[in-house]
Amino acid sequence: MTVHTTPHPDGGVELTIRLTAVEVDAIGLAEAEGLAEYLDTALWGLAVLRTGRTARTPDLRPIEARDLHAVIRDLHKHLAPRVGGVRDAAIRRHRELGGSTADLAAAMDTARSTAQDRREALDRTGPRRADVARWETWAATRQN
Repeated sequence: MTVHTTPHPDGGVELTIRLTAVEVDAIGLAEAEGLAEYLDTALWGLAVLRTGRTARTPDLRPIEARDLHAVIRDLHKHLAPRVGGVRDAAIRRHRELGGSTADLAAAMDTARSTAQDRREALDRTGPRRADVARWETWAATRQN
């Protein structure tokens, strides 16, 4: 996967995410497009929060509470659980492949004790809890 930026005539940029054939096969085009949409919402929300203005309307009016509805919905309901599932599945697989707590701590840029706590939390609540299992299983299983 690679990310490219291309200047846009309006002064912005176009971000292009390129997936390999293997990545598309593993993820699925519809799933990849959905995740890209949620990421788009996250970037839009970041701009709206930093400027205090609607970033994609001609009038660039000040934001209102209702403008953040889509940001909250897409991030809370769609993006955060999926990203958490990918993270948890990666931590679990890292351990299965012989990754050490020190390696995990380096990857997480945190203390070894924090990395150990994260691993232990996954052991305690891992795939046995339905809400956790759904997204961790989703991340680690090829979708058809």
